[in-house]
Amino acid sequence: NPWFGSEADWVSFVEAAHARGIKVFVDFVVYGISHDSVWYQSAFGNPGSQYDDWLAFYNGSNTNYQGYTFNTWNGSNVGFIHWDLRHPSVSGLIAQWGQKWLDPNGDGNLTDGVDGYRLDHVWVQYPDGPDGWGYNLDDFWEPWKAALQQVNPDVFLFAEQADWGSMGAELLTAFDASMTKPFEFAARDALANESSGPLYGAMASAVASVPGGRTFMGIIGDHDVDRLASVIGGSGFGRARAGAAVLMGQPFTPMIYFGDEIGMRGTKGNYGSDANDIPFREPFKWNAVAGPPMSDYWVLNNQAYNNAFSADNDGRSVEEQEGVPGSLLETYRDLIAARTGSAALTRGAYLPIPAPDPGVWAFVRQEATQDVLVVINLTGQEKSLFLDLSAFEITGGLTTPHDLLTGWEPRDITTANRDAWPLTLQAHSFGFFEVALETFTPPPGGVDGRDIPTDFAPANAGQLVATQDTPTSLGDNLSELDQMFVGFEQDGLRIGLTGNLATDATGLCVLFDAAGGGQNVLDFSGFNPPPGGPQFLTGLQLDAGFEPETMLFLNAPSGNLYVDQFFLLDAGGITKTYRGVGVVNSGVGTLAGGTNPDAMEVALDNSNVAGVTGASASGAATAEHGFEMVVPWSYLGLPDGAEGPIGIAAFLMRSDGEVSSQWLPGIGGAGGALGEAPDMTSLTGDQFAVVSAAPPPPTECVGDLDADDDTDVLDFSVFLTQFGTSVAPGTGADFDADGDVDVLDFGVFSGDFGCVAAP
Repeated sequence: NPWFGSEADWVSFVEAAHARGIKVFVDFVVYGISHDSVWYQSAFGNPGSQYDDWLAFYNGSNTNYQGYTFNTWNGSNVGFIHWDLRHPSVSGLIAQWGQKWLDPNGDGNLTDGVDGYRLDHVWVQYPDGPDGWGYNLDDFWEPWKAALQQVNPDVFLFAEQADWGSMGAELLTAFDASMTKPFEFAARDALANESSGPLYGAMASAVASVPGGRTFMGIIGDHDVDRLASVIGGSGFGRARAGAAVLMGQPFTPMIYFGDEIGMRGTKGNYGSDANDIPFREPFKWNAVAGPPMSDYWVLNNQAYNNAFSADNDGRSVEEQEGVPGSLLETYRDLIAARTGSAALTRGAYLPIPAPDPGVWAFVRQEATQDVLVVINLTGQEKSLFLDLSAFEITGGLTTPHDLLTGWEPRDITTANRDAWPLTLQAHSFGFFEVALETFTPPPGGVDGRDIPTDFAPANAGQLVATQDTPTSLGDNLSELDQMFVGFEQDGLRIGLTGNLATDATGLCVLFDAAGGGQNVLDFSGFNPPPGGPQFLTGLQLDAGFEPETMLFLNAPSGNLYVDQFFLLDAGGITKTYRGVGVVNSGVGTLAGGTNPDAMEVALDNSNVAGVTGASASGAATAEHGFEMVVPWSYLGLPDGAEGPIGIAAFLMRSDGEVSSQWLPGIGGAGGALGEAPDMTSLTGDQFAVVSAAPPPPTECVGDLDADDDTDVLDFSVFLTQFGTSVAPGTGADFDADGDVDVLDFGVFSGDFGCVAAP
């Protein structure tokens, strides 16, 4: 476009950038073309055009099409029509355009070419038109990338996903990266509300979803949303400085939207044209007083110009902030220098640290040669913290934290204080501390929320207590309870619940009848949130013989796992103790920030893609991950080493009080939610289980064990003598001790008996 210079000017710019170690990427819109183009001019209203099937027309006369017209900020009317990207001539043309700017003169020397593209508004499956011109990744994007790699094998392509509710991992067969849109919105909420919960949750989701060999582009601002400074508010630049630390500390390649580094403001306008977007795209403020080299393109729209957010001498320009210690611009520069000089910050893993305060985000970035502990105070108040670093071993027993930005060295972290390391941070401040830590790997069977059926296998002194028989009313693989396992330890009752819990206000309730007394009809009168949900439980009628004295309530808003314990008083009403907070998917059961003197551990791994669905409970036994906890005996009113019997039930409920279909032991396949404070006596059977430390095993199982249509009796003493504790399907032996050889059919055994072949 001659507005911006010649091709030679462009090539000179790219070469100069490369000489300074700067890579150049171009925004590329591939899905459509202007009405001013030769293709549209030829084909519109002319089905005989050679370009007839190149474009996304709806009708045979080529007058209706996928596309639109709009009024631009300077009053022009612009039309846009979509391609049919399945057409080989179209895909070939767009590939040629992409190849062109990778090597403008075609000489094989890439120093004058761009390094890649940012692709606009990318679908996994493009919406299909009446004549079927929709396409998907392997129709267009994957071949397009392959064509560009023929010119530059190292070309880097990153996508702006059309679905802003997704991190874009589904696009990464055709792209090297996508943008962390959900994290962007979470970060804005966290900064505006001075609360770390959204950061923990969104980052856990991002880290869990990124495919191997791919990455995300970390963003907290972009050209399609209101400016960061306007959204997060606050007086001065405190929240914006904390936002800089959030962006530069997170594990994905940070992208700064121009102007965020000097605190520019702007919110969407209402001018009846494309000028609506000018307020958050106003020219970058180099100068305190507007003038060259600042652009004044927006003067062509009086409404946007007269309602400008930028103002002379408003403190939000490079001229006013450059060289000023502590300014937002210099904060960004310091953080960029720290990040680019740090192996851990540029490419290290992200390991969350449980929040000791809801206004603090803490995590470790860990790489083979370096560890960096990042702690960010999102609030306007000084915070004195005790960080729980017990998930790490301390190299040499002691490490001195060294702030990469200021050189500050707070108190040493030692083996003795790692579970409560003290740190004080001023308002909206942060530390990027180089430390020497070794990741602690929990022993097999640790409280991590993972591989629960294995951890609770009979050989590990666990018991399968209940299996779900009812489809979930809360969404496939979103919120469900699949199986319940229980184990008895010297320190407390160990519980495993395979399933998932949505990272919203949905809660898990676990009821315990252990010490006598308690409530058969729950009474939460007088309780006010938070947490939300339990206040609606008053009147919930439990089965006869089940009178729990305590209830654990877990929920995971935005990826923080909060644990509250309610004591159900004999005389009615409740008292509550907040036990602490953990991090979903962290693999660590430690809790921080609550009253937890006997060290209850709770972990949630939300990665199940198996188990019950909204249509069927048949897959309940296939789920492997979920909730895992050790509840100290003292919290149940019992002495250490207790053996039961203990009554137990678990269920999921929404924050509006609706008790879901997900109750263990199951409710019999009814399917729908149970509503607020249901009467459990109206359901068939008992919706609670009774467990003991060493449940007496059956001495025999009676039935057709070898599927030969007669009745056998399985003698466990003979079984164990010959086989130990496990048997392979189809194994032959004298199972019923009658002197002949039988073959144990495990399908029949479990189907007919549902009992466990163990002593």
